[in-house]
Amino acid sequence: MKKTLLLFLLMAVFGFACTSNVSSEKHPEKTSQVNKPELPSAAGKSSKMRRHRLPEGVISVDIASSKGRLHLLLGKHEQGKKTLLYQNSDDQGVTWSVPAKVVDTENLQANINRGNDAQIAVQGDTIVVTWMRYVEAARFHAGPMQAARSTDGGKTWQASATPPDWAKGPHGYTDLAADEQAFHAVWLDTRGKRSKLKASQSLRYAKSEDGGLTWLANNTLDEVTCSCCWNTVKSDSDNKAYVLYRDKQPSDLAIGVVDTQQHWQRLNNVGAFNWQFDGCPHIGGDFDFQTVAGKTVMHSVVGTGHADHLGVHYTRSENKGENWSPTIQLGDESALHANIAAGDDGRVVAVWDMNAEQGLGIFVSESVDQGTQWSKPIQISESDSRASHPIVIKTKTGFFSVWTEHDGKQQKINTRSL
Repeated sequence: MKKTLLLFLLMAVFGFACTSNVSSEKHPEKTSQVNKPELPSAAGKSSKMRRHRLPEGVISVDIASSKGRLHLLLGKHEQGKKTLLYQNSDDQGVTWSVPAKVVDTENLQANINRGNDAQIAVQGDTIVVTWMRYVEAARFHAGPMQAARSTDGGKTWQASATPPDWAKGPHGYTDLAADEQAFHAVWLDTRGKRSKLKASQSLRYAKSEDGGLTWLANNTLDEVTCSCCWNTVKSDSDNKAYVLYRDKQPSDLAIGVVDTQQHWQRLNNVGAFNWQFDGCPHIGGDFDFQTVAGKTVMHSVVGTGHADHLGVHYTRSENKGENWSPTIQLGDESALHANIAAGDDGRVVAVWDMNAEQGLGIFVSESVDQGTQWSKPIQISESDSRASHPIVIKTKTGFFSVWTEHDGKQQKINTRSL
């Protein structure tokens, strides 16, 4: 009972919590321009939006790396108004371009928060961004997916087609990825006949072969999944899209693959904890590919609320997700949200949030032998804040991590090169 209570307390805390601001104020020589896409604003709804008790400051974060450039997407909430801002960095996060509005409106009608963040993916100079629309009358104010697209590296933005071919919505817990041939999107929605299982939705997939201008017909990957855990999609060197998501019965994370012809194959559970849970844990996972000496390994971190396995666990696969190694726990039982990245030099870096001596912290551990052994975790967030939902990505010089921290007044973004 104590372990179960600990899990729900942590979920409640991280749900409301989500330090150095990523900004170019110190580097005014970098400039950017945006246009005015035809997307709805939320003028006049700021007082209603404030009922959500959203923190002031950064409420959504996503980041991508492409050809040596970092691409950052931030959602901000300031005095009841929301905006989506794009920035990039050519020096691995040391300096950033001037923030540019993805949608040039005073108050963007967006339903975004940590764990259900707006998403970004990059293919050359083409950038696609998605988020969920805020609908006042809808349950949880959750509306259909919205999208914007830039074809000049983020200088100008236009409203664009969205991945779902079911426009009603709501859609949620989206992830985007891009490779040389396509953009890939996964999300949850409840179109069609709903399952009788509590807290369930269906996992959908869509693919764009023209840089996000249009999307192919949707593919249902799993009819019954967890309704509120984020999903992860990444493509391998063969342009196959692998999807990590939280399944039902049991509520363990599962992985599958969509080939280039959009055929889906569910592969296996990632971390076989046999966790049976009817509610909404808001716990996802992450994975990455690593090729060393011609051998490809998949590295994954998964969170679970099973009473005997509370926390974040690492596991690896040497056969593209069909089988997984015994898990290794990272951190203690309070660890919740985790992310992982792997370099082709054999180095693997994992980040996660968990209880710290003061407040809630972001911790990092790394392996230099493809996940066999892991270093002692160290805290990289501020010691007196509530920090959550870290992301780590590969860069041309190593790794870069980003997360949010709340000091009791403002929620800000913090970063660290690793």
